[in-house]
Amino acid sequence: MEPQTEAPARESQPSIDSEERIPSEPLPLLARLVVVTTASSPPSDSFLKRNRTIVWFSILLIAVDCLIGQFAPLWSRHSPDDYALRVEACARERRDVVFLGGSPVAEGIDPARIAGSQSSYAMGLSGGTTTDFYHAVLRGCPTPPRLLVYGITATDLNDSRNEPHGPYSLMTWGDLGRWVRLRPESGEWAVRHFTLARAGQASSMFRYRHGIRMWAASEAEERFPGSCPETLREAEGQRERFAALQSGNGYAPARGYSVGNYAAVKAAGLAPTELTYLAKYRTGSHLKYLHKLIDWCEAGGVELVLIDMPVTADLERFHAAAFSEYRARLVELERDRRVRVIRATREVVGLDDSHFADLIHLNRSGARMLSDWLKNAIPR
Repeated sequence: MEPQTEAPARESQPSIDSEERIPSEPLPLLARLVVVTTASSPPSDSFLKRNRTIVWFSILLIAVDCLIGQFAPLWSRHSPDDYALRVEACARERRDVVFLGGSPVAEGIDPARIAGSQSSYAMGLSGGTTTDFYHAVLRGCPTPPRLLVYGITATDLNDSRNEPHGPYSLMTWGDLGRWVRLRPESGEWAVRHFTLARAGQASSMFRYRHGIRMWAASEAEERFPGSCPETLREAEGQRERFAALQSGNGYAPARGYSVGNYAAVKAAGLAPTELTYLAKYRTGSHLKYLHKLIDWCEAGGVELVLIDMPVTADLERFHAAAFSEYRARLVELERDRRVRVIRATREVVGLDDSHFADLIHLNRSGARMLSDWLKNAIPR
């Protein structure tokens, strides 16, 4: 009997099912990650659903801002924009005489004592420059007046300073382009402040923030007397100023300047020794807008008179070089442009330190004296 030989072991063959389940080569790592991620990631939410808190908060802010904007007249009464209000009030009707200038005009010229029954208005823009006054005339005198009296002083022509309030309240995009062409050395400043002004005006909360604070102080003081007396006094002054600018002829002197007395300030040893508005004095750039103002008057048949506004003797002494350059410019205008300049010096008007509130602003008694003197000095 032959011995039985053991059959060779048959290699086990994987079934077709096994071949389908187990790949012959391992998947690349990236492919495996894609498979796992695709299989396990939930469907993505929409942008609004993912950011609903931010979206709803933004909508709420916009709604509140729009609501605040609906009460703009209320906020304006508690924080008037002097530039805008004066220009708007002047433009309401045709004026026979318009007085123009910075704070020395705002505090020192009372149109009612000068023009009498004629329709007159004082556009005294505190802190303004000649550049600002030119734009104010364009907006405030759609119908040219018979007479334009510009109470000019050295600070108006100082090229080392510009007033941000001008781009904010007086200028258009066209004015900005003209500024950049005419005064390229300050073009970047003008573009920056004009752009910031437009951005600030887009938000009612930002634009009326001071008026809202003044209104809140008034309401708080009414309900809780003594809670914020200083802010209440400021708010009352703002409301009085708003009423005066809305219904009057532009003459609305500030409380502090009206009762100030520079002689008493000097006697107390508190007098300043300089005026920052005259620092680093140089002229030439703002002067270009004075020439444009002269051109505007000539084109419209407007008689232009420049009043060299009176200032204290101390101010002229502290900034002697600045006043020398400024008055040389006035002489050039008289000679080259045939502009009439009336020099309202302290001596001819009869002013002394007691008629000034500080170095450059007249108090109420000084304003009366100057206004009465101008009544006979300017053309009728």
